[in-house]
Amino acid sequence: LAAITGTVSGYFTARGLTSRLKKLSVATGRWSHGDFSALIHDPSEDELGQMSRQLNLMAAQLQHLFSTRQRLATLEERNRLARDLHDSIKQQIFAISMQIGVTKRLLKQDSVAAEARLDKMEKLVQQAQQELTTLIRELRPVALDGKGLVAALRALTTQWAQQTEVVANLRAGELQTLSLSVEEALFRVAQEALSNIARHSQATLVQIVVETADNMVTLSVLDNGQGFDMTQQTRLGIGLLSMQERMKALGGDAHIESARGKGTCIMAHCSCLGVETRDPMAAPVKESVQEGSRPDSTHSV
Repeated sequence: LAAITGTVSGYFTARGLTSRLKKLSVATGRWSHGDFSALIHDPSEDELGQMSRQLNLMAAQLQHLFSTRQRLATLEERNRLARDLHDSIKQQIFAISMQIGVTKRLLKQDSVAAEARLDKMEKLVQQAQQELTTLIRELRPVALDGKGLVAALRALTTQWAQQTEVVANLRAGELQTLSLSVEEALFRVAQEALSNIARHSQATLVQIVVETADNMVTLSVLDNGQGFDMTQQTRLGIGLLSMQERMKALGGDAHIESARGKGTCIMAHCSCLGVETRDPMAAPVKESVQEGSRPDSTHSV
Protein backbone atom coordinates (compact mmCIF):
# COMPACT_ATOMS: atom_id res chain seq x y z
CA LEU A 1 0.00 0.00 0.00
CA ALA A 2 2.79 2.38 0.89
CA ALA A 3 4.45 1.68 -2.43
CA ILE A 4 1.21 2.32 -4.30
CA THR A 5 0.61 5.53 -2.36
CA GLY A 6 4.15 6.70 -3.09
CA THR A 7 3.77 5.92 -6.76
CA VAL A 8 0.45 7.75 -7.01
CA SER A 9 1.82 10.72 -5.07
CA GLY A 10 4.89 10.85 -7.28
CA TYR A 11 2.72 10.66 -10.37
CA PHE A 12 0.56 13.61 -9.38
CA THR A 13 3.58 15.61 -8.19
CA ALA A 14 5.34 15.07 -11.50
CA ARG A 15 2.12 15.83 -13.36
CA GLY A 16 1.74 19.08 -11.43
CA LEU A 17 5.31 20.10 -12.15
CA THR A 18 4.87 19.25 -15.81
CA SER A 19 1.80 21.49 -15.99
CA ARG A 20 3.61 24.35 -14.28
CA LEU A 21 6.65 23.96 -16.53
CA LYS A 22 4.36 23.98 -19.55
CA LYS A 23 3.06 27.40 -18.45
CA LEU A 24 6.67 28.57 -18.13
CA SER A 25 7.49 27.21 -21.56
CA VAL A 26 4.51 28.89 -23.24
CA ALA A 27 5.24 32.28 -21.66
CA THR A 28 8.97 32.30 -22.35
CA GLY A 29 8.30 31.12 -25.88
CA ARG A 30 6.10 34.18 -26.46
CA TRP A 31 8.72 36.43 -24.84
CA SER A 32 11.42 35.12 -27.17
CA HIS A 33 9.22 36.34 -30.05
CA GLY A 34 8.84 39.80 -28.52
CA ASP A 35 5.42 39.36 -26.87
CA PHE A 36 5.92 40.33 -23.23
CA SER A 37 2.22 40.56 -22.37
CA ALA A 38 2.17 36.86 -21.43
CA LEU A 39 2.47 36.18 -17.70
CA ILE A 40 3.14 32.98 -15.78
CA HIS A 41 0.34 32.28 -13.30
CA ASP A 42 1.92 30.24 -10.53
CA PRO A 43 0.99 31.24 -6.95
CA SER A 44 3.11 28.49 -5.37
CA GLU A 45 5.71 29.52 -2.80
CA ASP A 46 8.28 26.91 -3.81
CA GLU A 47 11.40 27.53 -5.91
CA LEU A 48 9.54 27.24 -9.21
CA GLY A 49 6.82 29.64 -8.11
CA GLN A 50 9.36 32.22 -6.98
CA MET A 51 11.25 31.89 -10.24
CA SER A 52 7.99 32.37 -12.17
CA ARG A 53 7.41 35.66 -10.38
CA GLN A 54 10.99 36.73 -11.13
CA LEU A 55 10.41 35.95 -14.80
CA ASN A 56 7.15 37.94 -14.79
CA LEU A 57 9.03 40.91 -13.36
CA MET A 58 11.71 40.51 -16.00
CA ALA A 59 9.05 40.45 -18.74
CA ALA A 60 7.54 43.67 -17.39
CA GLN A 61 10.99 45.28 -17.36
CA LEU A 62 11.61 44.16 -20.92
CA GLN A 63 8.29 45.65 -22.01
CA HIS A 64 9.32 48.90 -20.33
CA LEU A 65 12.66 48.82 -22.15
CA PHE A 66 11.07 48.31 -25.54
CA SER A 67 8.53 51.07 -24.88
CA THR A 68 11.27 53.44 -23.78
CA ARG A 69 13.39 52.53 -26.78
CA GLN A 70 10.66 53.95 -29.04
CA ARG A 71 10.96 57.30 -27.29
CA LEU A 72 14.75 57.59 -27.35
CA ALA A 73 16.14 60.65 -29.01
CA THR A 74 18.50 59.20 -31.60
CA LEU A 75 18.59 56.33 -34.06
CA GLU A 76 22.01 55.22 -32.83
CA GLU A 77 20.84 54.85 -29.25
CA ARG A 78 17.79 52.88 -30.34
CA ASN A 79 20.05 50.61 -32.38
CA ARG A 80 22.50 50.22 -29.50
CA LEU A 81 19.73 49.27 -27.10
CA ALA A 82 18.29 46.84 -29.64
CA ARG A 83 21.69 45.20 -30.03
CA ASP A 84 22.10 44.98 -26.26
CA LEU A 85 18.65 43.45 -25.84
CA HIS A 86 19.27 40.97 -28.64
CA ASP A 87 22.78 40.00 -27.54
CA SER A 88 21.99 39.60 -23.86
CA ILE A 89 18.39 39.31 -22.71
CA LYS A 90 16.94 37.57 -25.78
CA GLN A 91 19.69 34.96 -25.66
CA GLN A 92 19.07 34.44 -21.94
CA ILE A 93 15.36 33.86 -22.55
CA PHE A 94 16.15 31.39 -25.32
CA ALA A 95 18.50 29.53 -22.98
CA ILE A 96 15.82 29.44 -20.27
CA SER A 97 13.32 28.04 -22.77
CA MET A 98 15.76 25.29 -23.71
CA GLN A 99 16.35 24.43 -20.06
CA ILE A 100 12.59 24.20 -19.45
CA GLY A 101 12.24 21.73 -22.31
CA VAL A 102 15.04 19.54 -20.95
CA THR A 103 13.61 19.69 -17.42
CA LYS A 104 10.18 18.56 -18.63
CA ARG A 105 11.75 15.45 -20.16
CA LEU A 106 13.86 14.74 -17.08
CA LEU A 107 10.89 14.88 -14.69
CA LYS A 108 9.74 11.46 -15.84
CA GLN A 109 13.22 9.96 -15.61
CA ASP A 110 15.46 11.64 -13.06
CA SER A 111 14.12 14.07 -10.45
CA VAL A 112 17.63 14.89 -9.19
CA ALA A 113 18.76 15.91 -12.66
CA ALA A 114 15.55 17.89 -13.10
CA GLU A 115 16.26 19.80 -9.87
CA ALA A 116 19.77 20.57 -11.12
CA ARG A 117 18.27 21.96 -14.31
CA LEU A 118 15.94 24.16 -12.26
CA ASP A 119 18.95 25.52 -10.38
CA LYS A 120 20.59 26.34 -13.70
CA MET A 121 17.42 28.08 -14.89
CA GLU A 122 17.36 30.16 -11.71
CA LYS A 123 20.93 31.33 -12.34
CA LEU A 124 20.03 32.28 -15.92
CA VAL A 125 17.08 34.32 -14.62
CA GLN A 126 19.31 36.12 -12.10
CA GLN A 127 21.88 36.89 -14.79
CA ALA A 128 19.20 38.24 -17.12
CA GLN A 129 17.83 40.41 -14.31
CA GLN A 130 21.28 41.89 -13.67
CA GLU A 131 21.70 42.73 -17.36
CA LEU A 132 18.23 44.28 -17.42
CA THR A 133 19.06 46.44 -14.41
CA THR A 134 22.18 47.72 -16.18
CA LEU A 135 20.24 48.58 -19.34
CA ILE A 136 17.48 50.35 -17.42
CA ARG A 137 19.99 52.50 -15.54
CA GLU A 138 21.56 53.53 -18.84
CA LEU A 139 18.21 54.75 -20.18
CA ARG A 140 18.02 57.55 -17.63
CA PRO A 141 21.29 58.47 -15.91
CA VAL A 142 20.62 58.23 -12.19
CA ALA A 143 23.48 60.69 -11.63
CA LEU A 144 21.42 63.47 -13.25
CA ASP A 145 18.39 63.15 -11.00
CA GLY A 146 18.29 66.33 -8.98
CA LYS A 147 22.08 66.80 -8.96
CA GLY A 148 22.82 68.94 -12.00
CA LEU A 149 25.22 68.43 -14.88
CA VAL A 150 28.50 69.17 -13.08
CA ALA A 151 27.83 66.73 -10.23
CA ALA A 152 26.72 64.08 -12.72
CA LEU A 153 29.83 64.55 -14.85
CA ARG A 154 32.04 64.43 -11.78
CA ALA A 155 30.52 61.10 -10.76
CA LEU A 156 30.80 59.78 -14.31
CA THR A 157 34.43 60.88 -14.63
CA THR A 158 35.39 59.36 -11.28
CA GLN A 159 33.78 56.03 -12.10
CA TRP A 160 35.27 55.93 -15.60
CA ALA A 161 38.77 56.76 -14.30
CA GLN A 162 38.56 53.97 -11.73
CA GLN A 163 37.41 51.45 -14.32
CA THR A 164 39.96 52.37 -17.00
CA GLU A 165 42.88 53.46 -14.78
CA VAL A 166 43.23 56.54 -16.98
CA VAL A 167 43.72 59.95 -15.32
CA ALA A 168 40.63 62.07 -15.94
CA ASN A 169 40.00 65.69 -14.91
CA LEU A 170 36.80 67.72 -14.95
CA ARG A 171 36.88 71.52 -15.24
CA ALA A 172 33.68 73.46 -14.79
CA GLY A 173 33.34 77.02 -13.60
CA GLU A 174 30.18 78.90 -12.68
CA LEU A 175 27.61 77.77 -15.24
CA GLN A 176 24.56 79.64 -16.43
CA THR A 177 21.21 77.89 -15.97
CA LEU A 178 20.84 74.87 -18.25
CA SER A 179 17.60 73.17 -19.23
CA LEU A 180 17.14 69.53 -18.26
CA SER A 181 17.18 68.45 -21.91
CA VAL A 182 20.52 70.21 -22.45
CA GLU A 183 22.00 68.66 -19.30
CA GLU A 184 20.97 65.16 -20.38
CA ALA A 185 22.22 65.65 -23.95
CA LEU A 186 25.63 66.85 -22.76
CA PHE A 187 25.85 64.03 -20.23
CA ARG A 188 25.15 61.49 -22.99
CA VAL A 189 27.78 63.07 -25.23
CA ALA A 190 30.31 62.79 -22.41
CA GLN A 191 29.35 59.13 -21.91
CA GLU A 192 29.82 58.36 -25.60
CA ALA A 193 33.11 60.27 -25.74
CA LEU A 194 34.56 58.44 -22.74
CA SER A 195 33.39 55.12 -24.15
CA ASN A 196 35.21 55.84 -27.42
CA ILE A 197 38.36 56.87 -25.56
CA ALA A 198 38.35 53.66 -23.52
CA ARG A 199 37.96 51.52 -26.64
CA HIS A 200 40.21 53.27 -29.12
CA SER A 201 42.50 56.05 -27.94
CA GLN A 202 45.12 54.39 -25.67
CA ALA A 203 45.15 57.69 -23.77
CA THR A 204 46.74 58.22 -20.37
CA LEU A 205 45.10 61.59 -19.68
CA VAL A 206 41.59 62.91 -20.34
CA GLN A 207 40.13 66.33 -19.63
CA ILE A 208 36.45 67.28 -19.68
CA VAL A 209 35.65 70.99 -19.82
CA VAL A 210 32.19 72.54 -19.42
CA GLU A 211 31.72 76.29 -19.79
CA THR A 212 29.00 78.80 -20.56
CA ALA A 213 29.19 82.23 -22.17
CA ASP A 214 26.60 84.45 -23.85
CA ASN A 215 23.83 81.94 -23.14
CA MET A 216 25.78 79.16 -24.88
CA VAL A 217 27.19 76.01 -23.27
CA THR A 218 30.16 74.06 -24.58
CA LEU A 219 31.34 70.60 -23.56
CA SER A 220 34.83 69.52 -24.62
CA VAL A 221 36.34 66.07 -24.06
CA LEU A 222 40.07 65.98 -24.83
CA ASP A 223 42.54 63.10 -24.66
CA ASN A 224 46.26 62.63 -25.27
CA GLY A 225 45.81 59.31 -27.07
CA GLN A 226 46.99 58.04 -30.42
CA GLY A 227 44.47 60.07 -32.42
CA PHE A 228 43.41 59.09 -35.92
CA ASP A 229 43.27 60.29 -39.51
CA MET A 230 40.21 62.53 -39.92
CA THR A 231 39.82 61.35 -43.53
CA GLN A 232 39.26 57.82 -42.22
CA GLN A 233 37.02 58.41 -39.22
CA THR A 234 34.54 55.57 -39.81
CA ARG A 235 35.69 54.19 -36.46
CA LEU A 236 33.91 57.04 -34.68
CA GLY A 237 31.37 57.84 -37.39
CA ILE A 238 28.33 56.29 -35.71
CA GLY A 239 29.21 57.75 -32.31
CA LEU A 240 29.73 61.20 -33.81
CA LEU A 241 26.41 60.95 -35.66
CA SER A 242 24.66 60.15 -32.38
CA MET A 243 26.26 63.17 -30.68
CA GLN A 244 25.41 65.46 -33.60
CA GLU A 245 21.78 64.32 -33.66
CA ARG A 246 21.44 65.00 -29.95
CA MET A 247 22.91 68.47 -30.17
CA LYS A 248 21.18 69.46 -33.43
CA ALA A 249 17.86 68.56 -31.85
CA LEU A 250 18.65 71.36 -29.38
CA GLY A 251 19.83 73.79 -32.05
CA GLY A 252 23.51 73.04 -31.51
CA ASP A 253 26.13 70.72 -32.98
CA ALA A 254 29.02 68.38 -32.17
CA HIS A 255 32.26 67.65 -33.96
CA ILE A 256 35.59 65.86 -33.57
CA GLU A 257 39.12 67.06 -34.22
CA SER A 258 42.02 64.61 -34.31
CA ALA A 259 45.28 63.66 -36.01
CA ARG A 260 47.54 60.65 -35.69
CA GLY A 261 49.69 61.00 -32.58
CA LYS A 262 47.97 64.26 -31.59
CA GLY A 263 45.09 63.03 -29.44
CA THR A 264 41.41 63.79 -29.99
CA CYS A 265 39.01 66.58 -29.05
CA ILE A 266 35.25 66.04 -29.05
CA MET A 267 33.14 69.19 -28.72
CA ALA A 268 29.40 69.71 -28.29
CA HIS A 269 27.59 73.02 -27.92
CA CYS A 270 24.15 74.60 -27.95
CA SER A 271 22.24 77.35 -26.19
CA CYS A 272 21.84 76.93 -22.45
CA LEU A 273 18.10 76.43 -22.82
CA GLY A 274 18.28 74.32 -25.95
CA VAL A 275 17.33 76.99 -28.50
CA GLU A 276 19.89 78.16 -31.02
CA THR A 277 20.89 81.81 -30.49
CA ARG A 278 23.95 82.05 -32.74
CA ASP A 279 25.97 80.07 -35.26
CA PRO A 280 26.84 76.82 -33.42
CA MET A 281 30.02 76.43 -35.47
CA ALA A 282 31.34 79.63 -33.94
CA ALA A 283 32.32 77.78 -30.77
CA PRO A 284 36.06 77.97 -30.09
CA VAL A 285 38.30 75.07 -31.09
CA LYS A 286 40.28 73.35 -28.36
CA GLU A 287 43.62 71.63 -28.74
CA SER A 288 44.00 68.07 -27.51
CA VAL A 289 45.44 67.72 -24.02
CA GLN A 290 49.01 66.43 -23.84
CA GLU A 291 50.71 64.21 -21.29
CA GLY A 292 51.90 66.07 -18.23
CA SER A 293 49.59 69.08 -18.58
CA ARG A 294 48.22 70.61 -15.40
CA PRO A 295 44.55 71.54 -15.85
CA ASP A 296 43.62 74.60 -13.80
CA SER A 297 40.34 72.96 -12.91
CA THR A 298 37.65 74.41 -10.74
CA HIS A 299 36.45 70.84 -10.19
CA SER A 300 38.89 68.01 -10.73
CA VAL A 301 38.59 64.30 -10.27
